[in-house]
Amino acid sequence: MKYRSFLIGIFFILVSCTESKEKEKPLSTANRENIKKWFNSVREQNNREGDSVTVANMGKAATNEPAEYKAMASIASGILYSVSSSYELSIKHYEKALRLPKNRDADTLNAFAYTGIGNCYKHTGDYPKAFDNFYKALKIFENRNHKLGISSVYAFIGEVHLQKNDLKSATENLKIALKTLENDKGQNGWLNAAHTLANVYGMSGDYESALKIDEEGLRIADSIKSRIEKVPFLDNKANCYMYSGQLDSAQYYFEECLKLDIASGNKKQIADTYSNLGNLASFQKDFKKAEALTLKSIDILKSANNKFNLTKCYQILTEIYARQGNFKKALDAEIAYHEEYRKMIDEKKEASLAEFKILHETEKKEKQLAENKVELLQKNAEVRRRNNMLIVLSLLVFFILLIGFLIYRQQKLKHRQQQQEHDLKTAISQIETQNKLQNQRLAISRDLHDNIGAQLTFIISSVDNIKYAFDIKNTKLDDKLHTINSFAKDTIVELRDTIWAMNNSEIVFEDLKTRILNFIEKAKEAKEHVSFKFSIDPEINSVTLGSIPGMNIYRTIQEAVNNALKYADASEISIDIKPEGNDIRIIVVDDGSGFDPETVEKGNGIGNMEKRIQDIGGKITMESEVGKGTTIGILLPRNLTGSKSS
Repeated sequence: MKYRSFLIGIFFILVSCTESKEKEKPLSTANRENIKKWFNSVREQNNREGDSVTVANMGKAATNEPAEYKAMASIASGILYSVSSSYELSIKHYEKALRLPKNRDADTLNAFAYTGIGNCYKHTGDYPKAFDNFYKALKIFENRNHKLGISSVYAFIGEVHLQKNDLKSATENLKIALKTLENDKGQNGWLNAAHTLANVYGMSGDYESALKIDEEGLRIADSIKSRIEKVPFLDNKANCYMYSGQLDSAQYYFEECLKLDIASGNKKQIADTYSNLGNLASFQKDFKKAEALTLKSIDILKSANNKFNLTKCYQILTEIYARQGNFKKALDAEIAYHEEYRKMIDEKKEASLAEFKILHETEKKEKQLAENKVELLQKNAEVRRRNNMLIVLSLLVFFILLIGFLIYRQQKLKHRQQQQEHDLKTAISQIETQNKLQNQRLAISRDLHDNIGAQLTFIISSVDNIKYAFDIKNTKLDDKLHTINSFAKDTIVELRDTIWAMNNSEIVFEDLKTRILNFIEKAKEAKEHVSFKFSIDPEINSVTLGSIPGMNIYRTIQEAVNNALKYADASEISIDIKPEGNDIRIIVVDDGSGFDPETVEKGNGIGNMEKRIQDIGGKITMESEVGKGTTIGILLPRNLTGSKSS
């Protein structure tokens, strides 16, 4: 026992010496200074063109640095993704920065992260979350007396109120932002807040106050020799003169804007100024010039692929033609507007899908990196252990048999532990896979609701607007519009049913009963002369189904009823659901015209019904005779938690 204790003591001394040597790492001061320099550079370019190379360099440089430097790299990545409108990815990186532990001296980084998250939610229209994060940032900036941060947050809060059309609250917050930096007006923060406040005054009709701020902004921009900062103030000044009726002055300042825009080569700004000049020409009743300038703006925006501003230009062009009384061209411009708007929505949808894909791939890469890091640590630990063993063996040869026995026992325990760890990792991986699948289903259902649902609603609204805006005398066209409207509404109902099924991993028959009753009620409204009977045994109500079997059963019953209404001209339809031993029997009967099963050609409806029931392990029968109605029987096993096929 004495020799064994002596051996173990030497072993731990050697291990601790080895570990202490490995923990001693020299400081990389130059590397940290570079990270700080890059961070300040990227932060100063916030809301402008991002520098992806700088951000990538920061990420590499911060890999082995303390948490606050990793936080700087994460915030820089958040800024880069925000500039490219990838707000989900941007928020992910800001939140990663918040999770990194930092001391109080570095808590300003948390404020920058909260500000970035607030801006993302400001752009996506989630104003409560935007305010929550802005006020968290403001509290930190105020505790640190960080004036630029305080001013910036108040300016962003003012912008949110402006987006909400609350001009009073916007004015109050923007004034605080300006007052905070009143002794340092050359800062970009003061100039941005000043320009926004001038816009607010212009929108509220207080042109005198707006022009006063514009004059001061122009003077400061000249003093710091910044042509870029002059453009917003010149643009706002021109708009104030235009809407206050001083058209000659508006002409002069718009042309000054155009000179600076052309010098900078910014296509968006050039196009905006041309559209403003076109709008001004329309005010001057020079419609030919207004049309030419607006079309020029449209050509530039097409080459720059800026669909958002392009839709605004088509709206201006529509108004110009309407003022001329040229309603045909006005209609063509309106159609072009809707086409570009549709393309913009499609691109946003594709961008959103790409963003979620990037987010998914990023998470996979991070997981892989974490696993590689764990594996590397395990390998390093194994190397240390073996080295220590060699040292011990070289010093204590006469204990070689004892050490061999100890190593054997240790390896056996380690193997058992590794097996347990492998089993645990497998179980965790299965749980994570299920969670990811559920999250993907939720993401797809949200995307269906927010994008396709919104587009269908837009179609309905557009058709209604066309019907109300134009005196349609063509009966066929009116019927066609009515058909489109009804189809879009029916599609929305189908979409909601699909989303309902996707969002529920399990469905009880009670829920299915409610859906069937709702469908029957709508059918009664469409076919008042048809009598419906629906019965379900109370024993069936509590039966639990998987979401796919539940949806297949509902769609099959729906198809059976629709067939009876559309093709059989039935006057009475009954649906009966009851237990049959260990199975469930569903019977749909109608008294319609019926058909000859031997001669009738199966269409998509009957084929889909058979396919749906077969996919969930059920059986379906159809009995019909010409002039004597149709009976559809469905037999299902009670344990329907999923389908046999995807």
